[in-house]
Amino acid sequence: MQCKNHLDVAAVDRCSGCAEPFCSDCLVEIHGQKYCGACKMMTLRGAPGLEEEPNLPCKEANEALICAILGLFCFGIILEPVALSKAWKARQMMVMNPRLEGAGKVAASFILGAAGLLMWLAWLISRFNSINTH
Repeated sequence: MQCKNHLDVAAVDRCSGCAEPFCSDCLVEIHGQKYCGACKMMTLRGAPGLEEEPNLPCKEANEALICAILGLFCFGIILEPVALSKAWKARQMMVMNPRLEGAGKVAASFILGAAGLLMWLAWLISRFNSINTH
């Protein structure tokens, strides 16, 4: 991860206001929070606290969990891989934007998606074996 202002320097942390990556030269600490130059000025001016903004729900995490649950009951051979893919994408988005919430839904989607896919595969194998034995 590179500093937003200095592309040849590695970022050490993210700004508490905008969540962009910055190097140590670009961040200042105010009340225990690290801010970039623009967010620092807004914080010092008393603008509505950037750090007080609510977290945002991750749409992909919700979709992953819905696919994982539905896949347990129908079309699991299709929906479970979709759930795993959406959960992976949601996890990557949360790493890039710390304000996104839904890590629990992502974890549940991974567990349900993997378990559901294994169950569906086991069911398909048993069906093929029963057809071949008759």
